[in-house]
Amino acid sequence: MNPTTDLPDDAALPGIVAMRALGVTRALGLARALLALGLEDAPVAMHLVGYSPGERATLEVRVGQRRLAVKAYAADPTPEVVLYRALAAAGLSGDSGVRVPPLLAWDRDLRVIVIGWLEGPTAHELVKQGRGQRAGELAAQWLRCAASLPVRLGLPLGAARMLSRAREWVAWLREADPTLGDAATRLAATLAQAQPREDRSQLVHGTFYARHVLDLGDGAGLIDWERFGQGPLELDAGMFLATVWRLGLDHEALAGEATRALTALVEGTRDVLDERALAWHRAAALLRLASKVHAVKRRKPDWLARAHAQLAEAARLVEDALASEAVVPAKPPAFKPRGAALELVLQALSTRPATPEELDQIRKLLDATDDRAP
Repeated sequence: MNPTTDLPDDAALPGIVAMRALGVTRALGLARALLALGLEDAPVAMHLVGYSPGERATLEVRVGQRRLAVKAYAADPTPEVVLYRALAAAGLSGDSGVRVPPLLAWDRDLRVIVIGWLEGPTAHELVKQGRGQRAGELAAQWLRCAASLPVRLGLPLGAARMLSRAREWVAWLREADPTLGDAATRLAATLAQAQPREDRSQLVHGTFYARHVLDLGDGAGLIDWERFGQGPLELDAGMFLATVWRLGLDHEALAGEATRALTALVEGTRDVLDERALAWHRAAALLRLASKVHAVKRRKPDWLARAHAQLAEAARLVEDALASEAVVPAKPPAFKPRGAALELVLQALSTRPATPEELDQIRKLLDATDDRAP
């Protein structure tokens, strides 16, 4: 591909700077990856599909008939690279079943990763197509898979961190409108009073929006892992349900489909999620989503009423959580008997890239687990 000026002029993204000057294939040294895919002679086309100034940019790159995602960051993407490798070792980057995009190449100096492109409608699109139940089933499918993953990578996430960030969200809402600030202040106080006990942590996506969950036909796909961490699965489930509920708020005709998505997720995770904690995290997610009105250029015409509706729904959810008793779900099956050894390996990979020998060791540990499973 020739050098291009179609990319943003953003000095904070060294990968974008290099691609503007040299083109995608030369800047990223993709020759080896393309050779492995048998695409070295195919024409290359590029399209910018996501951009947060000073933070990251996502490109859709077409090489012949193959689609790739090129993600350029301001920050070092090594933790995300390590995560993709760990998930691949756990069998989640194949061609079937529940999966994530496969890691194809990366450049630490340019802060760029190249991953495969998962094909399929998002859960957001499914709800809009009248397939809310399918959307909820896919989210539940992923959450059930995540409940038994032995991946212990990422910073701590959970209710305590949500409450810490709530102060910022409340401030944003007060700046946007005093009445929103008052409602958000009351909600944050109630969230603090109802904070759930969280004894277990799993790999969580961190931004489990309906737009990030894909229907791959034979399983759920999950993209955009920049904000992953360790926390309760209710955090991800709550965010998914908050984004689906908001879709029903914005489009009255979709409210029934949003409810069907909610029901499918809850029914599919009864033995995995604590419903009281789920209600709490749904409420916290709605507060987080409502606070986005601080970005004036992103406000919709009815932004004030919309934000109030999200805060009111959040208040209802957290009051219900206070009035109910926590029901701790059964502990999901773990990868045994070598789970501890596997965890040590994956913890080591949280600070550096894996060697081929370590990836082989992870695969052997997982194979041993599968062979011993009842």
